[in-house]
Amino acid sequence: MTNCASSNISKDKAGFEDLIIAGQDVFIEDQTFNGDIDFTQFEKNLISEGIYQVRIVSSITFQNCTFNGKVIAYKKNSDNVTVLTFFQSNLSFIDCEFNDEVSFRASSVLGRVDFTKAAFSKTTSFEECTFFQNAYFRGSTYHGELRFQNAVFMQKANFLNAEFDVTASFQHVIFHAETQFSSARFMGYADFGSLSCHGNFYANNAEFADRAVFNNSFFGRQTELNNINFNYCEIKNCRFFGRTRIAETSVAGHLFFDNSFFLLDGPDTTAIDMERISLEGVIINNTD
Repeated sequence: MTNCASSNISKDKAGFEDLIIAGQDVFIEDQTFNGDIDFTQFEKNLISEGIYQVRIVSSITFQNCTFNGKVIAYKKNSDNVTVLTFFQSNLSFIDCEFNDEVSFRASSVLGRVDFTKAAFSKTTSFEECTFFQNAYFRGSTYHGELRFQNAVFMQKANFLNAEFDVTASFQHVIFHAETQFSSARFMGYADFGSLSCHGNFYANNAEFADRAVFNNSFFGRQTELNNINFNYCEIKNCRFFGRTRIAETSVAGHLFFDNSFFLLDGPDTTAIDMERISLEGVIINNTD
């Protein structure tokens, strides 16, 4: 691995671009980038009509860096020509600060993804991304809108202790392995509609201060939503086929489970004021 912090290669944006072009691994720490970081500028391959793809073979690691410009891995111009980015190795921005828009929309990452303790100030998009290895967003913070719609996680997805100040969109996300949202804080609208969760799903000790929606979702294995603070939440038309633990939950406004199906365990509502909860059409199979 080429280490920009200890080598003679320039630590600035030009040095980063030279490493990408040369196909060398990138490790940069404690640097500030004032211009845009644009992955779509490199050599492109036509993959279908109007759609090009950039292939980044380098392993990308930034640690404790600040990005004052945009970070771009997706671009669509006025002629409807779209450029996507395919990362063939790891993609890591650990303890990094993003002060402008970030877009990894429709990117594919073959290696590990790590945005642990990253801070995003403006709109951030990972929508339509495919993550082939474990993806870590632990302790990350989002002060602008976050978009993960239609993303696919092939391995673990970890958002432990993440904080979302405004809208967080996870509609139609597919989680194939363990998913961790425990102790996350959603201060704005949280949309988890139409999820497909094929591994264990955990959101214990999370807080949803605004509106949260999980409607029309599928949970195939163990699901834990214990000790959550809800304001207003809809979990309608959902299917729970694994062990389900929903207990010690507080509701400031209203909580809906209408028309949801629980194969093994239903929600424990004993600690909730029944005027704040709706169980219309709920089916609890209880085969045990």
